[in-house]
Amino acid sequence: MSVLKEMEKYRDIDEDELLKKLSEEELQRLEDELEELDPDNALLPAGMRQKDQTKKTPTGMFQRDNLLAHLEKQAKEHPDQEDLVPFTGEKRGKAFVPKKMVDPIMENVTLEPELEEALASASDAELCDIAAILPSSLHPSPPSLHLLHPCWISLFTS
Repeated sequence: MSVLKEMEKYRDIDEDELLKKLSEEELQRLEDELEELDPDNALLPAGMRQKDQTKKTPTGMFQRDNLLAHLEKQAKEHPDQEDLVPFTGEKRGKAFVPKKMVDPIMENVTLEPELEEALASASDAELCDIAAILPSSLHPSPPSLHLLHPCWISLFTS
């Protein structure tokens, strides 16, 4: 109970009045201590987690053309490093040939020649109409969607 009474006297202190009484050096020390309280606060942006410790004045305006000229001059003066194994342009090994993706479900499907010819000559609208009529049990499984006509894909994804 005595601790609460001790804390009661600090409740009515005017912080602004205390801060006005502090000197510039004391304010700077207080600011430094407050900044060091929680440097790992994840809610602060990374640039604000640590105080700016530089007291330097800015060196001047950025001169892009002078910088580019200096970098170009420096690059020309620096000799190139020789390759350990010289480049001859010779190709080694065999060229990569991607495997054909064949869906086992679509591979086992055999149609009569008349149906095969009708499907090959059908327009996009006709194929979409046929896909809409088919029962869902005849639709191929989703892994083979990449082999289907776009109107069939819309039936599986909707």
